[in-house]
Amino acid sequence: MPLSDAAKALLAARSGRGGPPPPKPEPEPEDLDAEEAERRRGFRERARREAERFELATDSEFWLAFCFREPRNPAEFCAAAGVAADDRGYVDGAALTAALGERPARTARDRARAMLASRSLADDATDRMSGIPRPDPLANVVYTGDLATDAAAELIALHAALNAPPDPSPPYLLDSPHWIVAHFPSRDIKEAFLADTGLDALGDKYLDGHQAAKILQLKMKE
Repeated sequence: MPLSDAAKALLAARSGRGGPPPPKPEPEPEDLDAEEAERRRGFRERARREAERFELATDSEFWLAFCFREPRNPAEFCAAAGVAADDRGYVDGAALTAALGERPARTARDRARAMLASRSLADDATDRMSGIPRPDPLANVVYTGDLATDAAAELIALHAALNAPPDPSPPYLLDSPHWIVAHFPSRDIKEAFLADTGLDALGDKYLDGHQAAKILQLKMKE
């Protein structure tokens, strides 16, 4: 029985005779002409800029919050730092950085104080996770056995719980409704601010505003 053309081609390829030619290797950079080398450099540069643009457009790690115990504390912090928050509680990170000015080099005592503050905050978080859970919003619902009536009662109870005013003195400081947010152009600039000021010992997102004021040597009324 004669072999088909496909079988002949397969046998030829396996024996090294005939078959499709191997792909040409990519030229080495030194083998490229100037125009092609420039085209490739331009492509890589455009890809890099596009990756940076995408990161800036989608990255949410460009802000940090200072949390306080009392309603007056955010304004006191801003006044001590020499910045102003808008009506939503937002502070321009560049303005905050400029207002704080050049920070003195941190001493061993400063580092130890920041580490102790961070450890204290971590202990609070542990207590929070192992503490008493929040009250059940459905605890006071009286069930009748009628599905529509009971569902409506649950919905009303959940709505009331979600719209209840925040606890003015929550046991965990970072749950406080008294805060300001500093926003920066990018994650890198925010992280540089934290490192330069020593606030990175307190975290990178939600910070104890009172401990932050101590690290920054800001005078607040306690």
